[in-house]
Amino acid sequence: MSDIRVFVSIEIPDKTSLDEPLADLRKLKGIRASPAEQIHITLRFIGDVDESKVDTIADCVAGAVKDTEPFKIRVSGAGAFPKRERPSVVWIGASPQDVMSDIAERLGRNLRKAGIGFDTKPFKSHVTIGRCRDPVNLSEFFDKYADKEFCEFECGEILVMKSVLGPGGAKHTVLRRVPLS
Repeated sequence: MSDIRVFVSIEIPDKTSLDEPLADLRKLKGIRASPAEQIHITLRFIGDVDESKVDTIADCVAGAVKDTEPFKIRVSGAGAFPKRERPSVVWIGASPQDVMSDIAERLGRNLRKAGIGFDTKPFKSHVTIGRCRDPVNLSEFFDKYADKEFCEFECGEILVMKSVLGPGGAKHTVLRRVPLS
C-alpha cells in the first residue's frame, strides 16, 4: 500500500456561516483565505501514513469517543496563531474547548499505543480560515469578528480524513465516520 496524508476532524455543517469573514480575508493582500469546502476543526493531524493503517486510526478514534454523547459546538470569535499582532494562521474559535481537548488527548494516547505518529502540538479548538504569506495588520478584522457568533451545531461524529495536496490547494475526502454514542 502507499502513504496517504491523514487527519481527524469535526465537520462544520453550515460552512456558509463563515462566508462573510472569508470574503473579508480575500480582499486583503498577503493572505490566502481557506476554501469553504476545507473548513473543519482538526482534532489531530497525523500526516503521511500507510493506507493500511486507516482502520487502526478509526479504531483509535472510536476508543477516544467511547461513551461520548453528541454535543453542541459553537463557532464564534476570531484570532490568530502565533498571535494577533503577528498572524500566521487566522482562525475562528470553536467551543467547548474542554470537550474537544479531552477527545484529542484520548485520541493522541490511542495513536501512540498503536504506534502511529501525529502532530503533538497542544490542541486548540479552532477553524482555520486563512494563512498569511506576508506580515499583515488584521486589527480591523479582529475588532469586527472578536465577539461574533457564526453558528452552533450538534457534533454527532468524528471524521478520519484524507488530504491530497494540489496546485489549487488540498482536496479532502472522508475515509471513515465514527459516530458518537
